[in-house]
Amino acid sequence: MELNDAILNRRSIRHFLPDPIPRETITKIVDMARWVPSWGNTQPWEIVVADGEKAKTLSEAFENEVRKGNPPRPDIAMPIEFPEPYKSRYMGLGRSLLTSMGIARDDAEARARHWMNMYHFFGAPACLYLLIDGALNEPYSCLDLGFVGVTICHLAVQEGLGTIFLAAAMHYPDIVRSVLDIPDTKKIVIGLAIGKPHPSSPASLFRSERDPVEKFLRFA
Repeated sequence: MELNDAILNRRSIRHFLPDPIPRETITKIVDMARWVPSWGNTQPWEIVVADGEKAKTLSEAFENEVRKGNPPRPDIAMPIEFPEPYKSRYMGLGRSLLTSMGIARDDAEARARHWMNMYHFFGAPACLYLLIDGALNEPYSCLDLGFVGVTICHLAVQEGLGTIFLAAAMHYPDIVRSVLDIPDTKKIVIGLAIGKPHPSSPASLFRSERDPVEKFLRFA
């Protein structure tokens, strides 16, 4: 597969098949992704994979926290307010996605079910947790983490797999640390669910829009 094809075929999958992903396949993908650039070649990324019973234990614990009404407590602060035009894009994504899934605006039960699915990795059999050392500078190290994360996404496409970055996966980092034996000295930045996309589900086939290049590129 050409790189262009991998980029154009990558999308955020929100309905995975439960088929387990061989650990050899995940290792192959990460082994290639490690060649991405990083600030001063610091290579700050650390990756812990939750699959099988570990993934099930996490998703059940997350749901329990949500049902108890406990708010997220992430290691890395999440954005709360967006100025325009970012707010419109953010809100537009939600509307387009739910419409494509046939979920009406007033269907509170279906919306809540979709929200809870995030905490179950949308059915993915595995989630890759991307970490950095707590002593590192967040902006640059998180940028480096983004490089390796998006490269994993594209390499997954080449293996016939799909992915989605999930903030919900790191809403309760204390639970993640406990289940995956991660020390307190590490910051849990993001979770990356991986698996086989459902072949016909709207939640799997949906792809968000992008602005044309002329809107954000200029030559000075």
